[in-house]
Amino acid sequence: MTIRDNYLLNVNFGISVDASDSLVAGNLVENFAGDGLRGLGDRCTFEYNTVKNCYNVNANHDDGFQSWSVGPDGVGTGEVVGVVLRGNTIINYEDPNQPHRGALQGIGCFDGTFVDWVIENNVVITDHWLGITLGGARNCRVINNTVVDRNDGSPGPPWICIDKHKNGTAPVDCVVRNNLATAFRNAAAVLEESNLRIQDPASLFVDAEHFDLHLLAGVAAIDAGSSTSAPRLDRDRIARPQGQGIDIGAYEWHAPEVLPVD
Repeated sequence: MTIRDNYLLNVNFGISVDASDSLVAGNLVENFAGDGLRGLGDRCTFEYNTVKNCYNVNANHDDGFQSWSVGPDGVGTGEVVGVVLRGNTIINYEDPNQPHRGALQGIGCFDGTFVDWVIENNVVITDHWLGITLGGARNCRVINNTVVDRNDGSPGPPWICIDKHKNGTAPVDCVVRNNLATAFRNAAAVLEESNLRIQDPASLFVDAEHFDLHLLAGVAAIDAGSSTSAPRLDRDRIARPQGQGIDIGAYEWHAPEVLPVD
């Protein structure tokens, strides 16, 4: 299945995919309840989609992206394998005065096991604790994402988290690397490298208030990441690295004349 460059406006749930080997790319889901994106099939790619403006108008807990497994004994007893989440932007709300404003779970994946997932170059701006979360994972990597709090109130701040399955099984061979986030809450078994906790968004980003999370020149995130398994392009498809090293977060700082890779 290929679902590309569609505009979904004012919907209850956006794009849901059960089929394996599917591509969901370049879509905009604006003003939604439920889940903006949902992926339950194996080896699916969700890339460069934008999901924004969550409305809390029913009993569903709302996610920018959600997945779960189904096995012989029901939900949470199977595996979802080989999913790629790349370059997606998830924004809880744009207008602080939006009616029925919900607290949006960014990338919320519970009831694994999630196997061989790659979550890279995503931007998550949300008013919730769950920025990027995998509950039950094996051989998954969360690399070069940017996760920020939409406001200073509760719930939040949002975290990046790979944790145990609900049945108590610890994650295995998982890595969280080169991420910028307001919090990290990973299980002890998860390898954490070259991450940076956001203290003051205004001193780090071009215009965090208006969702521009490109890095300011000279900040600590520049050239501070690891090249190990780092994506070769950033959120804007700018080639990495542009300096002495990989930048931390979804965006690589670059000179104005540098153009995206087609």
